[in-house]
Amino acid sequence: MRKKHMAISCSLAGALFLSANTLAADLGEGLINETDSVLLKNRNNNYTRWNGVGKIFRDDEPSCTASLLDTRDKNDKAAGPAYLLTAAHCVLGVAGPRPDTAIKESVKFNYFNDTTDAYRSYSIKQTLWKDFKHTDLAIMELDAALSTLLEDGITPLRLASEWAGNATDVLVVGAPENLPESGLRMAACTQEPTAATLVEGFEAFDGTLKNRCKEIRPGSSGSPVIDRQSGHILSVLATSTYGATTEEKCFSNAPCEVMNGQIAWSIDTHYSHSIDKLSDCFSEGFFTTASNTCTAESTFKITDRKYWPTQYVAMPKDPGSPDAVINAQFSISTPFYRFKTVRNALECRSPRNYSGTIDAKDAVIDTPLSRDPGMHYLCVVGVESSDQRPDVAMMKNAWITPVQLIDRTPVKMPEPTILLGADWNYNVKWRYQIPVYFGTLYYAGPANDTDCSKVNIADYINTFEAVEFKAEQLPLTLCSRNTDLSNRYSKVRTDLLALP
Repeated sequence: MRKKHMAISCSLAGALFLSANTLAADLGEGLINETDSVLLKNRNNNYTRWNGVGKIFRDDEPSCTASLLDTRDKNDKAAGPAYLLTAAHCVLGVAGPRPDTAIKESVKFNYFNDTTDAYRSYSIKQTLWKDFKHTDLAIMELDAALSTLLEDGITPLRLASEWAGNATDVLVVGAPENLPESGLRMAACTQEPTAATLVEGFEAFDGTLKNRCKEIRPGSSGSPVIDRQSGHILSVLATSTYGATTEEKCFSNAPCEVMNGQIAWSIDTHYSHSIDKLSDCFSEGFFTTASNTCTAESTFKITDRKYWPTQYVAMPKDPGSPDAVINAQFSISTPFYRFKTVRNALECRSPRNYSGTIDAKDAVIDTPLSRDPGMHYLCVVGVESSDQRPDVAMMKNAWITPVQLIDRTPVKMPEPTILLGADWNYNVKWRYQIPVYFGTLYYAGPANDTDCSKVNIADYINTFEAVEFKAEQLPLTLCSRNTDLSNRYSKVRTDLLALP
């Protein structure tokens, strides 16, 4: 249940605070929900309890936030290695190609703004477990024992043993970037369940949580979302709509909530994944795969997934036009596969209504969508033979790809930036923003002889790059059309490129 705070007039580090007597157990020290975060300064050891929240580095480049886990046994003994909890997309190779050269990964604790001389750095030995299919969580092992970090004065955080799932006052402690000062920050807000499927790019997640804490930025991924009273980790921050626009909704860095196929998008909203079952992944201070929670159960693997511009599909022109089609090209580790399309992502994990068995060689799916606008999902499962029956592991790992079916509104006109340089050459840079601005068609011809309304589409040049026109070519008439991710193009725009 959402807690009410009585506001009084006092300030600390530029944020609003309450009397310590009012909330004696409040680890947020009275920080008002959804006010600016507090830059934690620990010269006087005021925030030592948070020094186990660290910053992951790849070589010397800062990356995500991570938490040192308290895996001591019931006798308070630290018997095993030190473990980190972070977001799965923070693991090398998960959200992008794995680099060709070796990269040294480490984590820095005591990551406070005013005590940089007290940073403690530890090498990351390996990633023990990650899940970027059902959640966005990962567990890493450090090349050091938990007892060593405890001796070094680093304070681990405990995983919450249970959570009612209601709206809860929380703290986000992390190391965001792109703010005036670097280091650990603490933000306060309310966390609540989304009750929807979270869609971002090619990914679809169920059971996510959301909050509106302030000053969540790049680098905040992996931050612990902490119960304000107990100090235990409830969830891990994964993504945010900060800096995005509604035009980008449901694509990378602009996640959306989908319920019954209908899309909802909120500005400056942050999403996290619950850790409610991760405590089962540890026994007597050691990581274990005895629990299904931290066991890799994938019965098949999708590889060589092609880029699918049809993830963003326009409604047919009229009732007599063919239905919109999903096109998917991929490779799969099994000899055969089955597929279906649904409106609710959870239905992908039901064996009902899947297709017959299809040979996986050169796999291509071209299947029509119903004419209901909103979000649809393509579901794929790999099978070894036509006789293989579905089981829990297979259905749990169904490959789910979201597909937006949009109303057939006009494509936005191009918005080029046209600059005349000191050398009298024109440089034209096109706006690029998936899915609304996805490349440009352009044509340039003599100013006196070019009518853009009469130029055939086949004569246009398709580009994603800036274009330069030399002074000796001028004057020119520049014709341009914007294309969107549904492969439609806009009406033509006309610009005159001439010397002053």
